[in-house]
Amino acid sequence: MRKLRRPAYRAFVIAHVASSVAWLGLSLSLLVLGVRALTTTDPAVQFAAGTAMDALASTIAIPIGAVAVATGVVLMFGTRWGPSHKWVLVKLIATVAAFAATVLALRPGLAATAATLDPDVLQTLDDQVIAGPIVSSSIYLGAIVLSYVKPWGRVGAARRAPAPVRAPARSAR
Repeated sequence: MRKLRRPAYRAFVIAHVASSVAWLGLSLSLLVLGVRALTTTDPAVQFAAGTAMDALASTIAIPIGAVAVATGVVLMFGTRWGPSHKWVLVKLIATVAAFAATVLALRPGLAATAATLDPDVLQTLDDQVIAGPIVSSSIYLGAIVLSYVKPWGRVGAARRAPAPVRAPARSAR
């Protein structure tokens, strides 16, 4: 793939950062609502928190995650930070895993939980209500660190031997 030209690069970076920040914000919002649903003693509050979690996850999680993954892939192949960098591959694998978990586990789990809630009866909720948002928030925060720190080297790159230490040159007197 050709490298992105400056205007396209900027547009993809903006879309990637905006969608990634939105995805982290969504995950943290789900975490706050999940903690509220687990700890409240008011069935109406539990119902509101649980149904809000389901509404958020079922409407915006997929579009936000899809944009973050797609723009990340475009940036991976369209910039110098390609798949030959270990941190890029780790970030891609973690992001795709988080997206798959959102599609296959988080959304269906929150929908099932919301379906069992009753605004008049307090339910005993499983800790799984907050497990997904904790894991996804950790993944997204880790991706931020990887993007900023850019650790490790290139895939398959041999480590260089340290340069030999030279003794200081003697001055002629």
